[in-house]
Amino acid sequence: MPSLHTYPPLNVHFNIEFRAKTKIEVEPFQSITGLQAKLIKEEGDKNPLAVYENIVLRRAYNPNSNIVTWCMQAINNKVFQSKNMTIQLLDSKHELISAWEVENAIPVAWGVEELHAQNPKILIEVIELKYQRFHVLNSKARNVAPLKRSRKAR
Repeated sequence: MPSLHTYPPLNVHFNIEFRAKTKIEVEPFQSITGLQAKLIKEEGDKNPLAVYENIVLRRAYNPNSNIVTWCMQAINNKVFQSKNMTIQLLDSKHELISAWEVENAIPVAWGVEELHAQNPKILIEVIELKYQRFHVLNSKARNVAPLKRSRKAR
């Protein structure tokens, strides 16, 4: 649990756990954008629809990563294997501050940033993922707003 000294929580570092069936891979990333949900109400609809932005991940390029293979299988071979992900925000002691559980992510774009011979710097890999929805987890890895299950008609 973060102490009062860490509020508001600093963006210290984070990992992403990728899960497919029984396999779990933990990968560090430099930045994540697009973890956003909004409600949109179309004219004539009674209930608003939750819409989720695509997540964009950035990190130092790692050609040996299984995540690159997963992306290339989807993009080049149209083999789509969804993965659940947990994005973990960690403090300086590597303790969980918060997390986001992302359901059924699939790659929709992959690439690297500019290759420039006269400006040597770390090559950044960019991965864009579409997903079904996400849930916010607290520092005890508990869902802060579990999905309500509808009752079956009797």
